[in-house]
Amino acid sequence: MRIGASRVKSETCTQKLISVTPDSIILGIDVGEDYLDLAKLSCDRAPLSYHRIALAELTRPITEALARIAADIVGPHRRGAIALVDSPRSPRDLDCSGASMVDRKDAPATRTIDASLRELLRITFDGAMRPLSMFPTPPASYFAECVEHEGCKPHLRAIAGELLGLVPEVSRAKIAGGTFTRFMLAGFAVFPALEKLGIRAFEAYPDLQMRLWSDGEQIPPKRNRAEALRVRTIICRRLASIVGVKNFVAPTTLDEADAAVLALSAAASASTNSLLELRCAPEGRFAVALDKSRSGGLQR
Repeated sequence: MRIGASRVKSETCTQKLISVTPDSIILGIDVGEDYLDLAKLSCDRAPLSYHRIALAELTRPITEALARIAADIVGPHRRGAIALVDSPRSPRDLDCSGASMVDRKDAPATRTIDASLRELLRITFDGAMRPLSMFPTPPASYFAECVEHEGCKPHLRAIAGELLGLVPEVSRAKIAGGTFTRFMLAGFAVFPALEKLGIRAFEAYPDLQMRLWSDGEQIPPKRNRAEALRVRTIICRRLASIVGVKNFVAPTTLDEADAAVLALSAAASASTNSLLELRCAPEGRFAVALDKSRSGGLQR
């Protein structure tokens, strides 16, 4: 593993509002093992466009290839652009605050950002929101097991080598906890790729944004695919109206809907100065797109 001496950083989680100019490009990115689904709000907020990146087709190094494709999607007007990414920045026991990841001293069992997010929602909604269920971010050892398994996809193994310094010996050993969160390896590559372009990247959670902007609409689980997409499209369409998107194109997949709600809710929230950042230096930055009625008590 390419892990050096630990950096000593504050474990506190700070809050501040994210400044986004009205003409800044906003990306929502849904992360999967094989694809990235992007929703892009242009500078004039008129169109919302969808883009898919096939990870298996990327040349090595993966981060460089992702940066080139993202540059083509975003275009020349990257100044002030932000991206909300459905993945954590790094394994929970690594410190991502520097140019490369290093061991995190006394890594917590639960991320500081996750605990702060739950507390924020508890206070903001006075306990009215049902408990937030998030995939726990595993330690680096979990991803080492993933890439050592013979079933790991080559592009995920390449990302692990580039960013985590993992050079696996392939085996058939069972992976503790299964492979459900293996997709995060792809997410780890997204953040440095965007940072190479000067795009501010924040972790975000599509399910949370759907709930925050649902206007009381019951959100079906994704296993009920048709109904789940229908309701998520209603929420995205409502957000598009708030933002001023013309000729709204509805998402055709649940992945596109997740990407769309990240971009649209960020734009709607930023327009009322209610887009909040939770930051813990070793873990990265998390964005919560609130509506103005829920942001009155937030720190400016």
